[in-house]
Amino acid sequence: MDPELKRDLEELKKSLHSSNLSTRNRVLSIVKDSDYVNKVKEKYYPEIPVIPNDRCGRWYVDPKYYEHDLLPSYFKSTDGHTNNWSFSTRRLNLHLLSQIRERKGIIIVDSTRRGKKIPDSFSKTVPIWIAIINKFLIPDASFDDLFFTPEETVSEYEHSRILRLLPDFYQNVVKFEDLIKDKILANVEKSEKRKILKPFWIYPGCRRYPIFAESEEYLPIILLSASEQSQDGENKMFGYTYVQGAGDDHELWSRGLSPEIFWSKYEEITDFINITDHQADEIIDEIVTNAKQKESVSANGNASKFWRSEDIVKVTEILHFGKIDKNLSFKETEIDDAFDFDKVIVLDSSFNHQVEHEKEQRVFAFDLDSGSKKSSKRLRSVLSDIMELLTGGSDLRKTLIVCNSGEDLSVAVAICCLNHINGMDKRTITKETIRRDLIRLMGLRKVNPQRATLNAVNAFLMS
Repeated sequence: MDPELKRDLEELKKSLHSSNLSTRNRVLSIVKDSDYVNKVKEKYYPEIPVIPNDRCGRWYVDPKYYEHDLLPSYFKSTDGHTNNWSFSTRRLNLHLLSQIRERKGIIIVDSTRRGKKIPDSFSKTVPIWIAIINKFLIPDASFDDLFFTPEETVSEYEHSRILRLLPDFYQNVVKFEDLIKDKILANVEKSEKRKILKPFWIYPGCRRYPIFAESEEYLPIILLSASEQSQDGENKMFGYTYVQGAGDDHELWSRGLSPEIFWSKYEEITDFINITDHQADEIIDEIVTNAKQKESVSANGNASKFWRSEDIVKVTEILHFGKIDKNLSFKETEIDDAFDFDKVIVLDSSFNHQVEHEKEQRVFAFDLDSGSKKSSKRLRSVLSDIMELLTGGSDLRKTLIVCNSGEDLSVAVAICCLNHINGMDKRTITKETIRRDLIRLMGLRKVNPQRATLNAVNAFLMS
């Protein structure tokens, strides 16, 4: 083929592919997939609670079925990729256990791209997690009886290879047994026959939807894959191009749309089937702009109380950390007797802070955002400044650390503060001692610091 013609065809192919992945096609695909999730929930499992697997799963779980006192899971597909299998002590998901036991099971929703029936997070990551938790429940049992994978997507060979690694994964977790065993065994039946966890896989086109009785010797974890398998990840539908796993990596395509905004405008978005890509983009831009304006007005109206007690947890008598709302304004002159901290570190670029120069400053804001890899990398350069502000070469005073998620950057600073409180010396700090601090914080609230965030902590504490 003529090289120039070949190049033109490649460019045309890329252009068509980009058009197929338009925001309109993606949100209509999410509408289709979430409808499948709703039908499965309504028809087969009305009594079993449903939660999303962060982050992609949030697009597919209808708020009317999501009980918000239940926390989402966070299992990554990368922990289940072939030859990269692992049990992550950074993603212990121990908060799920009480939810599963109290409700006799749970449905977790996720999605996958590019031609797979089941995401690796469901076919391998969760099964590995279940096997390790089951081993804590029944230490004398063989992993052969505790490890389950879907036959339709995991070969016997791959299953056996993972099985051989499970004892090593278990031993790596046992190192932190003093921090996690009580949580794993909390509310477990006192009878001799403890119920293990057992996964079941459901996806568009699956042949059966298992039904469970309370007499079962296990607690079911239903792993519900929302997206329909498409050979190349795309499929022509009536009026749009279906995109498998459309909710993934939404920062790259959503134009600022979030799962929360998507569901608040669900009925309006379903009408996108009748308009063009360009018209859909204009409507989404308007929806997002209006949502941000409402968010900002609401936040400014509560400027003098910029945290909620339920979003903050106590680590020690002098150290607290947690979440702050976005787009808040705060004046040092508004500090009153209810302001119970000597110093507050705010890690949020949208925080509007007005300093009162005649008084001792108590609130310090840093232009960083949780969930941003760029901010996680920048954290390395500001951690020393933050710790100098907090300690000033002396003991830590009563301190609050907040970020806009309560799960990432605030966790990093809290770990550094813990090491200061405990008088840790750089010569005795290791990645394992830092991981122990992280697991301790996991026991207080759901946290999920990025790898880059933890790397910043390691670099600061160990160098």
